[in-house]
Order: sequence, then C-alpha cells, then structure tokens
Amino acid sequence: MSIFRFTSETESKFLKGSAAPGAVRAWLVDILCWPARFEDPRVEREFTEDYGRRFADFRRAALVLGTLIWVCFGFWEISLAQESAVFRPYFPVVFAFRCAGAIGATVGIVLAFRLEFHRDTVAHWILLLGLAFMCLCLLMQTVLAPRPFNFTHFFVGFYLILFYQFGFLRLRAKATLMLTVCVIAVIVIVQLVTQAVEPDNFAAGMFYLLNVAILGHSVNVNAERHVRDRYIAVQALAHSNDALQNANAELAQKHRDLERARRDQQTKSEALIALREQQREAAEQASRAKSRFLAAAAHDLRQPMHALNLFLAAASEALDARDVEASSKLIGEARKASVLTARLFNAVLDLSKLESGHVNPIYTSVDLSRVTEETVEQLASFATSRGVELRYGKTQQGPVWVRTDADWIPRVLSNLIANGIKYADPSKTGRSTVLVGLVRMPNYVRLDVIDNGIGIASEHWDAIFQPFVQIGNPERDREKGLGLGLSIVNAVVSLLEGHRLELKSIVGKGSRFSVRMPVADPFALQDAAISPADAASSPSPSSLRGLYVLLVEDDSLVRASMEALFGRWGVLFDSVRSATELGELLQAIERVPDLVISDYRLPEMSTAHDVVRLLAGHFARPVPFLVVTGEAVASTQGALPERCVLSKPLSPDLLIARMLELTGESARAC
Repeated sequence: MSIFRFTSETESKFLKGSAAPGAVRAWLVDILCWPARFEDPRVEREFTEDYGRRFADFRRAALVLGTLIWVCFGFWEISLAQESAVFRPYFPVVFAFRCAGAIGATVGIVLAFRLEFHRDTVAHWILLLGLAFMCLCLLMQTVLAPRPFNFTHFFVGFYLILFYQFGFLRLRAKATLMLTVCVIAVIVIVQLVTQAVEPDNFAAGMFYLLNVAILGHSVNVNAERHVRDRYIAVQALAHSNDALQNANAELAQKHRDLERARRDQQTKSEALIALREQQREAAEQASRAKSRFLAAAAHDLRQPMHALNLFLAAASEALDARDVEASSKLIGEARKASVLTARLFNAVLDLSKLESGHVNPIYTSVDLSRVTEETVEQLASFATSRGVELRYGKTQQGPVWVRTDADWIPRVLSNLIANGIKYADPSKTGRSTVLVGLVRMPNYVRLDVIDNGIGIASEHWDAIFQPFVQIGNPERDREKGLGLGLSIVNAVVSLLEGHRLELKSIVGKGSRFSVRMPVADPFALQDAAISPADAASSPSPSSLRGLYVLLVEDDSLVRASMEALFGRWGVLFDSVRSATELGELLQAIERVPDLVISDYRLPEMSTAHDVVRLLAGHFARPVPFLVVTGEAVASTQGALPERCVLSKPLSPDLLIARMLELTGESARAC
C-alpha cells in the first residue's frame, strides 16, 4: 500500500496547484519513472502472475495485428517499386528484409500459442525480441533504400513501431524503455557510420522519434501504474468496504487523468502526423524539382558530348585517309563542342554551389560604373555579330560605389546583357538595341538592362528564372544560350545582402531587368580589377615557353592531357600523382619551380593543403600555386584564394591566363 499512497499524495499536491519545486519533481517522477516493485516479494509475484494472465489473449491479438500491418506495408513497397524508377533497383534487397520481418513475426505468433505465454516473463521475452528484430529489419531497409525514400517511406516506420510497442502490447514500462533506448542508440550509430539519411531529415526525424518515445513511455508508465494501483485496490476490497470506496474514488480520478492524457496525446499525435505529411509533401516537391533539373542538365550535356564523339571519330577517319584539311576542320568543330560542354558544365556547377549555400559572398566597395563599362565593351562584338546596338547610358560622371561581391556582380551584369542580345526581335533588323544604365538613388543604385526585343508574357515571368527554361527556344537550340543565365542571376541576387531583382516586360516591346544594390562608402575596402571570366582575351601560349612547372595530379588521363599541352607550349615540367611522390621529387630537383599545379583531392587522404605545406617546408620563398579541381567547395576549405583555384573542366585559354597571372612579376604570392 505504500506505493499507492505515495502516488495519491503526489497527485493531490499537483492537482491543488502547488508550485513548490518538490511537488513538480514528484510529479515528473510520477509521470516518467516506471513504478517500483512491491516491497513484499510475494505480492510482486502474485501481481506478475495476474498481469500475465489478464493480458495474454490481448497480447496474442496485438501480435497478429502487428504482423498483418507489417505485411501490408510490403504491398506498399511493391506498388512503390512499380511506380518509381529510382526505388526499383533497391526493391529486391529492401523487400527481403520485409519478408524476414514477416517470418520473424510469424515465429513469434507460433511461440505465443505454443509456449506458456500467460507467464509475464515468457511473454516479455517473445515480444521484446520480436520488436527488436522488427526494428533491425526496418533499420536495414532505411540504410539500403535510396534517398529520400529511406526517410519518407521507411524511417517514419519507427514511429509506428513505437506507437504499437507502447500502446498495444501491454509491456512493462522499464522493459519497453530499455528496448527503446537501445533501438535509438543503434539508429544514431548506424547514421553516424553510413550517413544513409540526409542530415536535415535525420535531425527532424530523431526529434519526432524522441518525442514519440517520451510520450509513449509516459503513457506506458501511467498504464502500468494504473494496473498496479488497481491490483492494490482489488486486494484492499477483501479487507474493508471503506478501502474499496477510497480505491474506487482514486481509480476514477486516475481514469479521468488518463482520459485527459489520452486526449492530449491524440491531439499531439494528430499534429505530428499533419506536420509529417507537410514535410513529406515538401520533400517530394523538392525531389521532383531536382529530378527535373538533373534530367534537363543530362539532356543538354549529352548533345555537345555526342557531337564531340562524332567529330573526333570523323577526324580520326580523316587522318587515316591522310585528309589533313578535313581532319583539321573536324577537330576545330570538336573543340567548339568541348567548349560548349565545359560552359554548360561550369554553369550547372555554379548554380549548384549557389543553391546549396556553398558560396560565401565577400563584400567590398565596387565601382559599378567601371564594371559596367568593361562589361559593355567586352560584349560589344557579340552584340555586333547579332545585329544589336549595345549602348551604355551613363547619367553622371565619376565612380558609382556599391557594396557588393566583386566576383559575382560582373557575372550578373554579363548574363543580363547577353540575355537581352540573344532575344533581340528579328523583325526589328537594324533597330535592335540593348541599353545599359545606372540610376543613383539616396540609399541604393539601380542597374537597368533594357532591350526592345521580343518581350516576355507576364505568365512566364517566374518560369524564366528556373534552370533550363527558355521561352523563345522550345527546340533547345544551344546557339541561343544554355538556359541557365537568368537562373544564376536570380541565385546570386538572392544570395547577396541588400540586393533585389526586378523585371518589367511587354510582349513585342521589350524587357527591363533591374538590380538594386546598396550604396557603399568609397573609402571602404575597394575591389581589384574586375572582368567577367568568359570575356578574358586569348593569351598566347608562347608566353609560357621556358617556364618550369610541377604538376601533381592523380588521374592518369587528366595528367596525360596536361603533359601534352605543356609539351606543345614549350613548358618544362615534372609530374607526380601524389603528395608522397612530390616529396621525393623535391629532394631531387635542382631548380625552384616557377609554378606548382595540383588537384585538390589526392591519394592517401591528402589534399592540396598538404602540397602547400611541403613546398613551404622545402623552399625559402613562396612558390606560386594553382589548384585545378573538380571539388565544388575547394576554395572554402582552407586558405586558398579564389584566384588560385580553377574548376574542371576549363579551357586552355583560361589556364594560360591564370598561369601567366600567377607567374608574372606583379602577381601576389598564393
């Protein structure tokens, strides 16, 4: 009777509204800590026997119901494999664990009807082992299934198992809590090892899983405590009518508390389910958008790659036929296809970096007037080739200082101007114009790019900023652009603080794209010379003749191609594949290299930073260093400046220009 009196006294204090810390702690103990065993071992043994007999049939029914639910989810997976091409390759191994779980549950049902299932200890072992095996099967499905299905279709199954475990099987609170803690620990360890579930989804899933575990445990504690109290009340009935009345009153009060707790749990569960559905829908929409983007990127990459393969095959046959003129022409066409592939690939990488948050803007004071003049001058020949007059309407003299990123804002301006040139109205031959202007306001500067081209219907204003969307190019002619320029513009402007992009357009009249930028202090940190990456003049490889270069590249194909270029340019070089080989080479060379070119990620878990440390330890003065890499975030993983990092693929002209810059007398050491 001592446990029963402790519970009643604590509950009475809480219901009277006591705000004392001791009462709050007692209430938390009452809610979350499993009930203590009866002090009398005989009473505890009799209670356990009664508990096992009372819920034996209920547990058998719950075990059958859980097996049916597990099997029903197997039909859902079959349907998913039929509908989803992404999930289909993973279906056999995922479904194998579904079958294994069904077999394990069937074995549990057989044991429940054959063994002494009415004994609480036997029932607990069967049910706990069965639940552990089900969680193991579901965990393997989560690890093996592809993203995002492993979260949206499998990880959420742990919620159902916890609901089932706490609500149907009438297990003791301590046993269920120990099993739950072990399962959650295994889930976290497996995630840390495999990273199967996306980190954001895993964090959200674990938050809800812990909430479900806490709520279920509290309900389980209250349920077991209720059963124990009821048992005490029934025993007290044999001793006195007064004890029976008191026990009935307390049981009635507990029943009301449990009903309120049940309603609260139901409300919270419905809210959790609704939130999970919203997150699932958002994840599916993001997945569909990413799939469309990848499909469009794959389509546009296949075209120039296909042309490149065919041109090279034709050039090879022409060389075999000793037709030098035809082979030279075909190689030129192959190079055009290669340049187009590189442009598209780099544009996709830029957009991916911007949207994934891997770009950290560096704000400086930029003379927007000078950037605009340079960009207009560099795109003038392109406008002339399209029969478009490109003008810069300068409204005032002197610099126009804005606070922006000196590397990205020229890209924005270049893409907007190029977009206006590409979509000139063919019916306005001789009158097609693109006007670029700056409007200075008290707190911001507005950059306007105005054209009298074909215009954009209002229903397409949002769509044109999506990747690979070109309203006037349904046939996807790459001569009209890649369909990524405005997407990059929108991503850059969204990333930069205090910037805003505006669009006004009339079909048949033209369009105006405006970018607002905050005014900057002209005496703050100023930008270096700015020029769009695509507009650099073509340097001569003869300027590199006689340079001594160390090349560190683990990919044999890339290393061979760069060695071939160096040989044609007259560059002296030594090449190695790893930092270890570079260390051995440095002990043998007799000349300080003019430049070191390295991939970022190298064998033996080393990177370009290890190469920098090797050079610093061997040479007394800094050696110019250039990283040529396929890593999307190499420049943010250490102290490598942007100008010392080039992304693969890159054009030979850009490589020559950067080598000349880094080896020139006025170049800063990297």
